[in-house]
Amino acid sequence: MSIAVATKGGNRFQKHIVNQTVDWCIEKLLPRIKRIHINVHLCNLKDADGYCENAAIEDGDFVGASPRLFNVEISKSLSLTEMISTIIHEMVHVRQYVNRELADNGRFTKWKSKTVPLGMDYHDQPWEKEAYRLQDKMLSECLTEAIFLTDVDKNGFAHNRV
Repeated sequence: MSIAVATKGGNRFQKHIVNQTVDWCIEKLLPRIKRIHINVHLCNLKDADGYCENAAIEDGDFVGASPRLFNVEISKSLSLTEMISTIIHEMVHVRQYVNRELADNGRFTKWKSKTVPLGMDYHDQPWEKEAYRLQDKMLSECLTEAIFLTDVDKNGFAHNRV
């Protein structure tokens, strides 16, 4: 099994929020996935709260035809709740790519085997509608179930206590 989450940028608490939320999302949205690599970058975003990119290119980035390498950007200026909500939203997109419900190649986008026009309004895109619906539905569950700590190292991991 090879599940890896690499987080860069932001402060140690933000990294911890990312690590815990992404782990929780993998458990909830991708429970049978045994191999995936997600690079998360906490950065300054001007026009969005977050982005998800299917970064699978080489054969080793796939399991069969299912991509397993993703780049996610999250705005580091978000509040705690907004950040968790945005991470959930972007992880829904990861699940959509892994399940091959969503595919794009820069020229066109496919949603559940149907080609979607490039100029479709953002809020009309079916994958965005699903991501917003699930982020709203899953936020309180994540806040209740995920364990967020304040005593974390520079990489966002809990300090070992003796």
